[in-house]
Amino acid sequence: MCRLLGRASLEPLTDLDVIGAGSCADFQQLGRLHADGWGTAWLAEDRDWGKQGMARLRDPGDPVAAAALTESLTRVPSRLRVTHLRLATTGMANQVSNTHPFQWRDVVLAHNGSVSPVTELRALVTPEELELIGGSTDSAMVFALVVRELERGVPLFDAVVDVIARLRTRFPRAALNLLIASPVELIAVHANQGALNPTADLLAAGRGADLPRGHLDHYYQLSWRQDPGSVVFSSSGLDTDGWTPMAHDTAARVDLATLAVEFRPIGGPEIARDPQAA
Repeated sequence: MCRLLGRASLEPLTDLDVIGAGSCADFQQLGRLHADGWGTAWLAEDRDWGKQGMARLRDPGDPVAAAALTESLTRVPSRLRVTHLRLATTGMANQVSNTHPFQWRDVVLAHNGSVSPVTELRALVTPEELELIGGSTDSAMVFALVVRELERGVPLFDAVVDVIARLRTRFPRAALNLLIASPVELIAVHANQGALNPTADLLAAGRGADLPRGHLDHYYQLSWRQDPGSVVFSSSGLDTDGWTPMAHDTAARVDLATLAVEFRPIGGPEIARDPQAA
């Protein structure tokens, strides 16, 4: 159970540029509840030398007090960034190796949700595959399944959609919100239909009725917004008036070169969207 924020832009921008100072502060304050670490991954580029790759920073400590998180959100421009706040699933260790985003080569993944029973999910991956990811959580196992497809030569978007479709069939109560990024694309997945809203867990971990907006009734909602020059996705907790909620069991792919967005139902064909559309 975590919070996700991801964006793509034609030129290097900060989250401050895209969602504003208030939303950046609100996102970091979500760490009051999602207090089991934070991480961010971004596209690091040297355009003069034509080099680029995914960089990553992870910290299992308190997100609210993290100056490095504030700096990442407000002062470090990039054409692509994924940021994650963690509320650890019960029994999953709070340590750097379990802190999102996970990374394999130049692909990163951050997850909000859970897949259970974990023992059944673990049986689907080998110890060697999990070692490639570096974590021991259900999220790391999901990424290991995606990486298996990538190593077979399957394109990233196809691999993600295929794996999530299979997991949704096998684990119908799974909550699978994902942000996946590479140097050429940003992918968002909203696949939670049938998952139980974690109200009791949130109340136990939070501050009674003083929970962030949307956490009691729309905890797993993932919304998106397209502006001239940028596309952004966010979990509930921010002021997303004017944003578009993603449909259930849907994946979106943003082409980093053009910001064209494709939507694909989990298990269905893609639906193209004009990159200039509002």
